[in-house]
Amino acid sequence: MNDRAVSLFEKYDLTIEKTRKGRGAIIAETDKGTVALVEYSGPVDHLAVEEEVLRCIADRFDAPLDLIFKTSDEELYCSDYEGKKYIVKKYVEGTECNVADEDACEQAAGALARLHRAMRRIELSDGNDYLNKTDRLQEDFDRRTAEIVRTRNYIRKSPRKDEFELAFLRSYDRYLEQSATAYSFLDTECIASLNKKQQQESMLMHGDCTHHNVLFTGGSVTFVNFEKMGAHLQMKDVYLFMRKILEKNAWSYELAAKMLEAYEKELEVDKAEKYYLCARFLYPEKFWKIANGYLNRRKSVPARRQQEKLMAFEEMEEKRQLFLNKWLETCR
Repeated sequence: MNDRAVSLFEKYDLTIEKTRKGRGAIIAETDKGTVALVEYSGPVDHLAVEEEVLRCIADRFDAPLDLIFKTSDEELYCSDYEGKKYIVKKYVEGTECNVADEDACEQAAGALARLHRAMRRIELSDGNDYLNKTDRLQEDFDRRTAEIVRTRNYIRKSPRKDEFELAFLRSYDRYLEQSATAYSFLDTECIASLNKKQQQESMLMHGDCTHHNVLFTGGSVTFVNFEKMGAHLQMKDVYLFMRKILEKNAWSYELAAKMLEAYEKELEVDKAEKYYLCARFLYPEKFWKIANGYLNRRKSVPARRQQEKLMAFEEMEEKRQLFLNKWLETCR
């Protein structure tokens, strides 16, 4: 264990027995169980909410969670000599959800519904308005579409265009039309219904619900890394999880249907929420990410890499469209 980790662990009421390196963490065996020391870059105020919410969820959820430890001074984080912030969490030993295992993906979807049930109607002790927010999907779509348009306009002004820029212009009209179609699912009545349900249920979402944060732990399925947790429609978690799985399984409609069915066995999904999920699937998010990456170009992302990403997206587009055609039929 390096000197930095030693000095940080000394700020906790823990007896360290042995340590090892983990993915972005130092894992330590202690007198209070296995813990993980990880760097924290989020807002400090969020930690207090996360810690309180996780303890509430732990009483309702049937699997272990990576609860945050307090320092000897009752702080939720500590800092090193460079001012970097760190937190110590309970370490949950498990295996990441295997995206190639359909049964595992179905089990994870069912577990996500149970987690979502536990993340409703939580009252915070300090009475702040953390739970009184609404999902801003329309604003998200507007912002992303504006970036796609801005990318097109920038490229059109360029006197010399490379292969990526020419390919982007060829694809632009098609994906702009898709963004408009996605937006059409969110009429005034649908948005009102979604906002009403979110406020009535005081919904919280995980916020980073990818297969990397879904762990199979000896008979149970759990979730870790709640640092992006927030007050949003829980269907956003469902979308984030399903999209990653579907991208890695050639947009299999059958798998998507099984995952949503597993979720609905645990928690009801109403018509407005299904429309929300449709809008999310319809929106060409990958194309927006490519545009965003181009606008915010870094030396570490060469034009060749952007071209490869666009080509990979285009190659999968036919299967994505076949999936969308079937998926939309189930929602109408």
